[in-house]
Amino acid sequence: MLTEASRALMSRSAKTYTLSVRGVLFMFLLVCPWILGFFLHLVIFMGAEVAQGGATLYENLVLWYFQGFWLPLATLFTGVALVADDAEGGTLPYLFGRPVRRRTILLAKFAGVSAVLIAETLVSLAGTYVICWSEAGFGQVFRNLDALVLDAVVLTLGILVYGALFSFLGVALKKPLLWGFFIGFGWENLVGWLPGFLKRFTVLFHLHTLKPSGNMPEFLQQLLASTESKLAAILFLAGYFVLFLFLSCWFMGRMEAPAQEREGG
Repeated sequence: MLTEASRALMSRSAKTYTLSVRGVLFMFLLVCPWILGFFLHLVIFMGAEVAQGGATLYENLVLWYFQGFWLPLATLFTGVALVADDAEGGTLPYLFGRPVRRRTILLAKFAGVSAVLIAETLVSLAGTYVICWSEAGFGQVFRNLDALVLDAVVLTLGILVYGALFSFLGVALKKPLLWGFFIGFGWENLVGWLPGFLKRFTVLFHLHTLKPSGNMPEFLQQLLASTESKLAAILFLAGYFVLFLFLSCWFMGRMEAPAQEREGG
């Protein structure tokens, strides 16, 4: 059961993120897929022939924009900032001085920010789905709601797992942003696409396993093809989430350096 202190920390973290410059910028990034969808409608309205319709645009946006770009970017900056923002702002000693366990502080802040990220992402995804699929007629929008639900589940899992990973980097390393960029946009977006066993250690591979891309070109479908079952993908993601969140809490409890000596990246 959540204590009053935990609820206060969750609310404070969610509000701080939403009203920050970072939060406003990320909201703009979540509107970008809508702009692309409306641009497709405008091109078709002007009489231009479009080889790939709204369904393909939607699949591309989910695969390349939401999974490949948005998930690692948003969770990197929010995950690292869970501790770094308080360290840089000088409020970390105040938080540590409260009669609340350090792991509770981290978990409450993680839950608050993750809830906002998930809500914003799902709103953006739903809008993107409606705008893109309506190009083929609004009847198609209601016939493919199962695809929207699956994408929403996959993106939610991605936010939680990536968030736990980057939260761990934020409390364990002195330069978490540097390592975070390497992992999020190097390791994940490179190794996750390569054939072989190594990509099983990436989060992106398991997200791809859960969401087959039916409207993708054949070579992309072959590249994303996986012999892993969906159950195995869920178990891998759940394991990563628990592991990284546990390590985050463990490092949070062992932090001894004063806030002014810690670097936020």
